[in-house]
Amino acid sequence: MTPGTLLLAVALLALAPGAVMSQQQTGRRPRPGAAAGVDGALLRQLADAQRALGDQMQQLRESIDALQAEVASLRDADAGTLKEIQAAREEIKGLYVESSTNKQAIEAVREDVRGVDANVLRFRTFSGFFIAAMILLLVVIFTMTVRR
Repeated sequence: MTPGTLLLAVALLALAPGAVMSQQQTGRRPRPGAAAGVDGALLRQLADAQRALGDQMQQLRESIDALQAEVASLRDADAGTLKEIQAAREEIKGLYVESSTNKQAIEAVREDVRGVDANVLRFRTFSGFFIAAMILLLVVIFTMTVRR
């Protein structure tokens, strides 16, 4: 039953007591046969309206059950998503620790390279003095040989 039909049935129910009361107030009594026919028609309309409302209530219950099932599935999906997010966070924490360890290792290598650079600089200085001493000795030997 459509909402318009339901509204019509409710309006008829609301108007029926008013029509009966207005007839009683004017002093006219409805004919017994006519009143029974109107009452029977109203009762049939009420029965139809109740059946239609029952059908609508059943459809509403089915819709609510479907919505509850969908909400439950969405909650399950949400719980799965939250687990994935937590796993991603744990992985990110692990990567952060690993990158921190790598940064420390890189800094240690930099310190080692600075130490090697200092050693190379000292070696160059020492080798420069050694070569200068050798050249001086060669000059001395050459001079001593030439003087003889």
